Amino acid sequence: MFRALIASTALGLMALPALAGPEAEAVIEGAAQSIADPHKGRETLRQSMDLNTVANFTLGKYARRVSDEDRARFAEAFETYLLESFEDQREKFENAKITVIGSKDRSPTDSVVETRVERSGEEAQTVRWRVIEKNGEWRVVDVEVLGLWLAIEQRAQIAAIMDKPRATIDDAIKALDS
Repeated sequence: MFRALIASTALGLMALPALAGPEAEAVIEGAAQSIADPHKGRETLRQSMDLNTVANFTLGKYARRVSDEDRARFAEAFETYLLESFEDQREKFENAKITVIGSKDRSPTDSVVETRVERSGEEAQTVRWRVIEKNGEWRVVDVEVLGLWLAIEQRAQIAAIMDKPRATIDDAIKALDS
């Protein structure tokens, strides 16, 4: 379900003042220093992301339809899935230079930070990180690689599972485990 590792209208982006950028960019810049390190990468990802927010977003309309216990089980399975997917893709970040290009603020607490990932002998790749501020902390809630936003893609895939007749949260969790 992971494809290598919330779009807004251009008018909306242009109308917002630049407020969040420096703080949002700092989160990504700090994480970029450690993400490829085999000893720090997984923990950096865990600390940089708001995994519960991403898991609830991924559940979509089903987040309100399942029990707190089932939502917590899904969030745990989603975190495991995401971190294992990162482990599978980590070599793509090893020896890579990750540079923050800039950011576009969606609001004072919501920003999209653009980075360039460069690896020797490969074409540079643009990676965008959606970062939100909640309770005084800036955290990543989505990542866009090759034109696909991870959380949006996951949400569509989980909805396809949960929309089936007699589907349960266990079916969604099982999909994350496979």
